Amino acid sequence: MKKSYYTLLSVGLFLFTPSLSQAESLKQILQYAFTQHPNLDEARANIRVAESQTKISEAGHHPVISLSQNKILAQKHTYQGERRSDPSINGRINLYSWGAVEAEIERDKHRVEYYQHKFSETRETMGQTIGQYYLGALRAKENIAIYQESLARHDKLIADLKTIVSYDPGRTFELNEAMTRRNQVETNIIRQERILHTNLSQLGRYSQNEVDENSLQDPFASQDTLAFLKRYRNENLATNPTYLAQEKEFESTESAVKAAEARRLPSINLEGSASRHEREVYVGVSWDIYNSATKHEAERSRHSQAAANAKLRSIKLEVEEKARTAELEMFRSQKLAKTTQRQIKLQRKVVDDTELQFDIATKSLLNLLDAYQELTSVQAEEVAARNDYRDAALLYLVSQAKVANWAGFSTLNLTEEGK
Repeated sequence: MKKSYYTLLSVGLFLFTPSLSQAESLKQILQYAFTQHPNLDEARANIRVAESQTKISEAGHHPVISLSQNKILAQKHTYQGERRSDPSINGRINLYSWGAVEAEIERDKHRVEYYQHKFSETRETMGQTIGQYYLGALRAKENIAIYQESLARHDKLIADLKTIVSYDPGRTFELNEAMTRRNQVETNIIRQERILHTNLSQLGRYSQNEVDENSLQDPFASQDTLAFLKRYRNENLATNPTYLAQEKEFESTESAVKAAEARRLPSINLEGSASRHEREVYVGVSWDIYNSATKHEAERSRHSQAAANAKLRSIKLEVEEKARTAELEMFRSQKLAKTTQRQIKLQRKVVDDTELQFDIATKSLLNLLDAYQELTSVQAEEVAARNDYRDAALLYLVSQAKVANWAGFSTLNLTEEGK
């Protein structure tokens, strides 16, 4: 009965463990961050700010009503009649401004679209950051595993050498050499543990629960590289949120130039006022025949337009370069990983042979320790190649603006995220 209880308990733990691991997968962390992280709330707030600014510009077509009360201290008129100090209500509405108001409205509408695309870009950028932390932790975890394997080999060797030294003190130098090499391995473990826990701590900013190192898993395992590239390739650069945002920034600055130029021309307004004794309605023309500020404002807008256009072209080149580099790196890393895996098998045989030769005194201790070090070095290259492949896969998703899509988000709601 007791035996069956422990059997059931073991089975239950076995079945439960994968669900914990799955809950902490990279996709699960991304899905939580894409719905809950305050960075997205800030991006949504920026959209609302731009919408409010658009309404401010649209108000340029609306009348302005004000109340006024003047106290006349002194007055002298060429013609008969005196202005009174009665309270009055004043109104003003723009009739014509050479398209300045329309250009400002257009400018701000482009800014709204700019921040909408920035929202998508923020999500992709955040996905890249989370992915880098996750893959950085996974790389460190796998490095720790190979160093722990090396540590176990050194510990076994040191135990054997201690037995030998107890009978032959003259070989103490060999024990010291082995312990020195062991300490080097332990130092590498400590360094990798620091990297691991730093990345896990940074991941905690984006995950609902604390991410455990045991739940880390390869997010790109068992995938066909060609199928992956084909599935997430973005053939149309115009759908990239970074490119789209900059395109709207350019269009916004273009409208700003039009508005700044129009503001230097006369403005025609219908104005009127009414008090207890007077009523008047008139058409007023306002024109700053000299205002250096408006001149420099127009120049600033033109320079901003040129900068936005240059950045638009730069983004296009950057996106294309990232995609090209990531694709090449994926194939290179995949090929290198397969090569180093074959080398690991051969090097393990070298280690076994060297251990046997050391036992019969045909190989020195240094030969054996060097064989251990070479095996660990090849294993580290294999770990680096596998993780370089993962980094390249993430970079490819980023370059194609497909991180959110890969994580399971296909639609975008600017008020409330949903899968």
